[in-house]
Amino acid sequence: MAFWKQLVLALLLGLAGIIGWGALDPSARARLMAAGVPEALLPGWVFLASSDGADAKVRKSEGPQRNGAGSAGAGRAILVVTAPVLMIETADRVGAIGTAEAARTVAIFPRVTGMVTEVSFTSGERVEAGDTLVRLDDDSERIALEQAKVALDDAEAKAARNEKLAETRAISAAERDTARFELSKARLALQEAELNLSRRTIAAPFSGIVGLTSVEVGDMVSTSTEIATLDDRSEIKVEFRIPEAFAARVARGQPIEVATPSQPGVSFSGKVTAVGSRIEADSRTLVTQATVDNPDDVLRPGMSFAVTLHFPGIQKTAVPAPSVQWDRDGSYVWTIADGKAKRTGVAIIERNADTVLVNGDLKPGDPVVIEGIQSMRTGSPVRIADEPEQLAGKAQEAMP
Repeated sequence: MAFWKQLVLALLLGLAGIIGWGALDPSARARLMAAGVPEALLPGWVFLASSDGADAKVRKSEGPQRNGAGSAGAGRAILVVTAPVLMIETADRVGAIGTAEAARTVAIFPRVTGMVTEVSFTSGERVEAGDTLVRLDDDSERIALEQAKVALDDAEAKAARNEKLAETRAISAAERDTARFELSKARLALQEAELNLSRRTIAAPFSGIVGLTSVEVGDMVSTSTEIATLDDRSEIKVEFRIPEAFAARVARGQPIEVATPSQPGVSFSGKVTAVGSRIEADSRTLVTQATVDNPDDVLRPGMSFAVTLHFPGIQKTAVPAPSVQWDRDGSYVWTIADGKAKRTGVAIIERNADTVLVNGDLKPGDPVVIEGIQSMRTGSPVRIADEPEQLAGKAQEAMP
């Protein structure tokens, strides 16, 4: 393509761009005039969105030119929007996945060998402490108990006779002592017979829910035969792990919230009841246990829980997210001091949806710039939106 054709095409594209800008930006014509473009070259029909009021407003905000055309923008006050620095209390919390356990759970085994003669429970049934679960054959033990009772009666009678005879010196003291010894042995034999008989009955050690069982009447069981499991579900223990960064802040009695997929939309409250004594080296976490009340018996051992553990908040400096900028020197915000722009370096602690927690030379209430940042320069005069223009004039007068 010939050079003159390329030049014409470039001019047409530039003109189209200017027309598009003028149709969308009411201040386009005024800004071009302020940049030194003759007004005769900027017909009003090109800048459809422009108005005399917008042109006048921009010309007024430009103020007197300083140091010729080359320094036209040096003394103008930059129009910005600010927001105050706030102090926000951090909402520190930890989320973890926990596993439920019953408050108390046992596997019940018989203490002796024998044949099952009675099964007194149904799987899933609630039993009270001391209720009979299973009975074993006890004929031999009942006979041994009766023999022990007879032997005790005989020993008591013999000991009583010998006491009277010893008082009249009809027998020696050694014979009296022998009778006393036989009486003590008979009493111990009776206790042993009663204990052996009691072990033929297997009872619930505490109140709870009995699990599944495979034991039936007629089965021969031994001390290694599991009769059933028993769970106390009045409370549920939830075991979970928290990062080591929070190990020093967790304590017994601290409240928690848990949720489980089996109860969608429902949360349960509990408290920390046990804290591990050491950090696990492989995961760098601390084992923690919490207890959750279960009065309606809707929670079960083995369930998974989403655990939320809250910690007391700490007051931190917060600025709006749009105010934080970055360059090779790090993050910073623009503040305003005596009507002039001031750059203040900050260190970011935490970023949220609308705010950023930072460390820096900022105080609550200090204004930070959130709009107009691109025009900011250190020491430039600044006018805050909706602020009287006289304040901006004072800042211009203070310029060297």
